[in-house]
Amino acid sequence: MYVSRLTFATQPGHTGEVEEKLKRLADLIGRAGGKRPRVLRAHFASLGAPDLVFEQEVPDLAELEREIGDVTHQQEFQRLAGEISALLVHSSKRELYQVVD
Repeated sequence: MYVSRLTFATQPGHTGEVEEKLKRLADLIGRAGGKRPRVLRAHFASLGAPDLVFEQEVPDLAELEREIGDVTHQQEFQRLAGEISALLVHSSKRELYQVVD
């Protein structure tokens, strides 16, 4: 089992707007078969920590690649990605974790 995370540092005052757009992304991924996509918002965090995290679980890396391919070719995703990137301090970062227990 793996957990894929995309982290987002938003421009001041735009975290809520990006959060809503990431919820739409979660819907897209859910329709593509993704399990448990969710948006996490930082409540208290260290300086430099991301404001938002988009997280999903996948059973294996092949499934993650399939889901990414199924979603990224959609026009709705491409529009969302453009809208989100305009509201970020820098591009999102992907983290991939293997669940060990």
